Amino acid sequence: MKYFYIFTVVAIVVTVLAVLFVPGVDDFVEVTFQRYLGRAAS
Repeated sequence: MKYFYIFTVVAIVVTVLAVLFVPGVDDFVEVTFQRYLGRAAS
């Protein structure tokens, strides 16, 4: 279970850094989250 939390934190940090420094990634992340949340809401 410890590795799951470490992986989650690393994934979040990598996502934040990619959104801050790589152009175009923020749109991809936004579309991915909207697709996931839309599926979870229905």
